Amino acid sequence: MKSTPSPTPTPLHKACRLALLAHAVLAWIPAGAKPPQAAPSPPAAAAAVAELDSVVVRHDARRDDTASRTVVTRAELLAFGDGSLAEAMKRLPGVSIGTGAPGSSGAISLRGMGSGYTQLLVDGQAVAPGFDLGALSPEMIERIEILRTTTADLRSAAIAGTINIVLARQARRDSDELKLALGVSNGRHLPSLHWSHSRRDEYRSHSLETSLTRREYLVEETGSEIARDRDGVLASQRDTRLRVDGYRDALAIAPRFDLTLRNGDTLALQSWLDAGHARKYADIGWTTSLGPQLDHVRYRQFTGTDVVQLRTDLHWSHEFAQAGKLSSKLGLSGNRERSRFREQGYAIDANQNLDDVTDGRLRVHGLSSSGKYALPLSGPDASDSGRHALELGWETGLERRRESRLQHLRAIAGQPETISDLSFDATLRRLALYAQDEWTLSPGWSLYLGARWERIDTRSEGNRIATVRNDASVLSPVLQSLWKLSKTRNDQVRLGLSRSYRAPELRSLIPRPYTSTNNRALNPDQQGNPDLRPELATGLDLAYEKYWDQGAMLSLGVYLREIDGLIRTETRLIDDRWVALPANGGRARTWGVELESKLSLARWFAALPVDLRFNLTRNWSQVDDVPGPHNRIDSQPRLTAALAADYVVNPVWTVGASYSHRSGGPVRTGVHEIESESPRRELDAYASMKLAKRSKLRLSLSNLLEQDLVSGAEYFDEEGWQGTQRRRPTSLLLRAQIEIAL
Repeated sequence: MKSTPSPTPTPLHKACRLALLAHAVLAWIPAGAKPPQAAPSPPAAAAAVAELDSVVVRHDARRDDTASRTVVTRAELLAFGDGSLAEAMKRLPGVSIGTGAPGSSGAISLRGMGSGYTQLLVDGQAVAPGFDLGALSPEMIERIEILRTTTADLRSAAIAGTINIVLARQARRDSDELKLALGVSNGRHLPSLHWSHSRRDEYRSHSLETSLTRREYLVEETGSEIARDRDGVLASQRDTRLRVDGYRDALAIAPRFDLTLRNGDTLALQSWLDAGHARKYADIGWTTSLGPQLDHVRYRQFTGTDVVQLRTDLHWSHEFAQAGKLSSKLGLSGNRERSRFREQGYAIDANQNLDDVTDGRLRVHGLSSSGKYALPLSGPDASDSGRHALELGWETGLERRRESRLQHLRAIAGQPETISDLSFDATLRRLALYAQDEWTLSPGWSLYLGARWERIDTRSEGNRIATVRNDASVLSPVLQSLWKLSKTRNDQVRLGLSRSYRAPELRSLIPRPYTSTNNRALNPDQQGNPDLRPELATGLDLAYEKYWDQGAMLSLGVYLREIDGLIRTETRLIDDRWVALPANGGRARTWGVELESKLSLARWFAALPVDLRFNLTRNWSQVDDVPGPHNRIDSQPRLTAALAADYVVNPVWTVGASYSHRSGGPVRTGVHEIESESPRRELDAYASMKLAKRSKLRLSLSNLLEQDLVSGAEYFDEEGWQGTQRRRPTSLLLRAQIEIAL
């Protein structure tokens, strides 16, 4: 491979270096003398409580913050005893989980839009492509924040909204807790172990969350495929069967250390490590009853993946006597992945005619810096109608990604030997500057104004791959307002106006082909497009909220997104192979109605301590350059809903259940393509029993309805029509967990 000279540092590269240098210098500037103070109390998940001279002041982020956000507490996530975070998140308001490949969680989405429309963050940082929610257990999470309107201090790559997963924070007290669980589904076992340790004194604290899991699975699927010519005459008919058997072992560790210095500065070191070992075995067969035989009527696949992901963040904050607070963070991240793929194909005469050996390696190293300066523009004695705070901040990031993929098609059955080495080296640079201002103009009206400028530079060079240079910058203004409509401040109206974007993933930019077995229109190759531009969206969010005592609330809202430069994937015939290529298209829009409510029946019936939670989202969308009907964005479901109940039977027993629904139906994804899936209905239940003062037993049943998943795809043009339909049975998951406080 021909070497290339090192590129000349760009202004953006220099800015990254200066920001990192400033971060290091500021972290060691001596601060003015200040009396020692106790370590600050950690923020509560949904409502912080502070006691001052016997006066209790409650702050509910969902209710009181001008910038709208829904906060889901740790207790809510742990209630059903789920084995992975993906299982727990399907019950969150407005959240839905798609059907994933065997052995992995599906794409997470807000308002039914995944695939990059929903921004997923861990501690405010974007997760790596391909991140699996199954890598995290609910015990490792402090809280989850759902933001439907962007804020300037977080990335604006959130057309549908943002889900920020906050890892376990400062230790609240000295504690040790052990959880042992065993799940069984379809004859496969899902054991797990979680250990939580924390210690705290006057000036320092540390905590450690450790999780060890094994997920075994068995997926069996049947399907049929038919094709008709331009006259509508049946041209081919096939049946298929698939069996996938596999497992994934995972170790997750999240340590945290907090220190308060004598001058009042705070330091925090937060790390997260995930190590996974996965093996998957697939057997796929085709039976043709009419029409030409496929080249490979049966093929066996083996996929092995070993991955280690690590991220470490160092936080530092200093509060000036009269001039606000400075906070900064320096982050290091790394990702090492090794994959092995083996495939043997067989012809109709049972002789082997395909022998594919593909090995891949991925190395990712990242360095990031961020910080903000919070300046109160009102005095310390300002009333509720005079609070005014300004924040200025920055984010920089540099990521180096090196990926190799060596594919060896061995000579067999008259086919020549081919070796394809498609390695590439990519560099991603990010720079963001933002300002946000929150102002309480009166006791009943507060305003949030913000603006964020982001620039993303992508450079990639590879073996037999065209050089990619893709630069994009986006300015994202945002306005949010909160009006209290009554003196009791129990009902209020929220308004949000925002500008957001969806940036193409690196894989979508690199013109490297991913070939398919039995290539055809319904199973095309995949290839990137280096000319992709970000989608830009203008958004409106409007909501009415009503609050009562005992945590009861009702929220009714509407949303609208106008999207320019929509990225769509079209399948084309290129050099006798079908290839799916992404490209920017025209305009699209999506709008909807959202409902969320919480209610405790004990408000009216003291003898019936039942807490109810309900959420519903009705979505509409339209893509201008795709013919109708059903031309919706990203296979967006029309309706998602969830209903959950918790019943405290007595001081020993607590039981609960939840039902979630996701609508299905056809979606026109392109000029020539339609995808469809059946509605999904899931019913879960749990029971929790206190065994002793410091131990608890939790039993849970997931997927009680055991509904089959049915999906389909169609391709049609002037030459004819072809379509396929697949059916995947699902199984009940039984899980038992014992929790012991040591």
